Amino acid sequence: MKKIKFLLILLAGVVVSSCQSDFTDEAPPITLPLDEAITNEKVLNTAVNGLYGYFQTNSDGSLNSYGALLPTLQELLADNGFVAIVNSNRFSNTRDTNLTFYTRNSGDIATVWRTLYKIIANANFVLSYEGKIPDDSGTAGTPENLFGQAYAIRAMAYSTLVSLFSDNFNGSNPDVGVPLPLDFKPGTNLPRASVKQVYDQIFSDLTKASSLIGTANGNKKLNAAAIDLLFSRYYLAVKNYAQANTYAQKVLDNATYTLLPSSGVAAFFGAAGETNPETIFQIDYNSLDLPGDNDGITATWSSTGRYKQNFATQTFFSKLGVNDVRRGTWYRNTGYVQTLGDNPKPIDVMKYTTTDRDIVVLRKTEAVFNQLEALYYTNPTSALAKLNTWVKTYRDTGYTYAGTGTDLLKEILMQKNLEMFLEGFRYSDLKRNGIGFKNPQTQVELTTDKVQFKAFPLPQAELNTNTVIQQYPGY
Repeated sequence: MKKIKFLLILLAGVVVSSCQSDFTDEAPPITLPLDEAITNEKVLNTAVNGLYGYFQTNSDGSLNSYGALLPTLQELLADNGFVAIVNSNRFSNTRDTNLTFYTRNSGDIATVWRTLYKIIANANFVLSYEGKIPDDSGTAGTPENLFGQAYAIRAMAYSTLVSLFSDNFNGSNPDVGVPLPLDFKPGTNLPRASVKQVYDQIFSDLTKASSLIGTANGNKKLNAAAIDLLFSRYYLAVKNYAQANTYAQKVLDNATYTLLPSSGVAAFFGAAGETNPETIFQIDYNSLDLPGDNDGITATWSSTGRYKQNFATQTFFSKLGVNDVRRGTWYRNTGYVQTLGDNPKPIDVMKYTTTDRDIVVLRKTEAVFNQLEALYYTNPTSALAKLNTWVKTYRDTGYTYAGTGTDLLKEILMQKNLEMFLEGFRYSDLKRNGIGFKNPQTQVELTTDKVQFKAFPLPQAELNTNTVIQQYPGY
């Protein structure tokens, strides 16, 4: 997708660049009288394309979320990923056993906050036109479909924010959610909503999206299958495991998509994999629209990247059976990594090796693991049987596991990480299930009683500009 600003410059208007860090001061990149900005379905389509543009990583890294920063942090802040000893200084404080990454002055935390609230502000702007845009017979699709996408995008952003900047649903400090702007009103400061209020809004947005979005759109925009998968995530977060299982099964029953077979693993993250029916939604990149060399997901990951510094641990790699199809394809212990001074030697993560490969955000196999986690809490015997069946059928014919209790939960999440490393899950999976950890490479440890396990701190810039917001207790 060619990177399109929120609204066409051809509409006439002034391109503005906001330096405000506070989400409440974010305006669309093109400022027009609000009663003129979105006038027809074609312009609405351009506006929604702009929302997806914010999922990408821009050339200077000032906007960075699902395309690189979030999947990177999910691994580096957990137990199976790390920054090598020799590095570019990017993410290097994730190695610090004193947990200095988790400060109000962290640039990465500020970027996550700023980018997600920019997405929300612009989604609010789009949604302010709901019911006002007639269907244009000359434009593919419908306005309802486009507004459905905007609701789904807003739900995704709020889900990510509350999972990172607040404790779990029904956890400690239930009143300390995240601000919940639902209208486009730049300059309005808001306090934190409660955690429940945020999740209630996520449910509302997904419900509205489900009624509007339809089954079309391809895999570069959100559609009905994406909503079902997002609902499954939502129900895991609010601990409604029966419903999480139901929505995961809806995705598994969707014949439009197929689970990635073992024969497709090697090619999945190459260019040919972009059309694989495993993928439900991916962030579009192409040769004309690329992240900067410093900030895309390839910059710091794998031996093909510019900085070659982020890797997986030997402990992680050892969980792969000798015949696992991901060994030697997605994960390698040969070549460049053997020249590094780290001890134990790093494991090369070879998922994203070219900058124009679309970034996978939602794929069918996630539904397998959402169902397994839900079944662990409701029917662990079934969870164990399904875990063995999936791994043996799709990844490692020699796999057998017989553990029970919390060991079974940890194995389910470990197998999920083996499958979905660098796809945006590990830190949040451990946090959601209350599983503390120690990274075997860096010795960074997060126990469940530490504030850093419960929530990210608010960025200092937000505290400076929003006088009605409170820092998460303990920072």
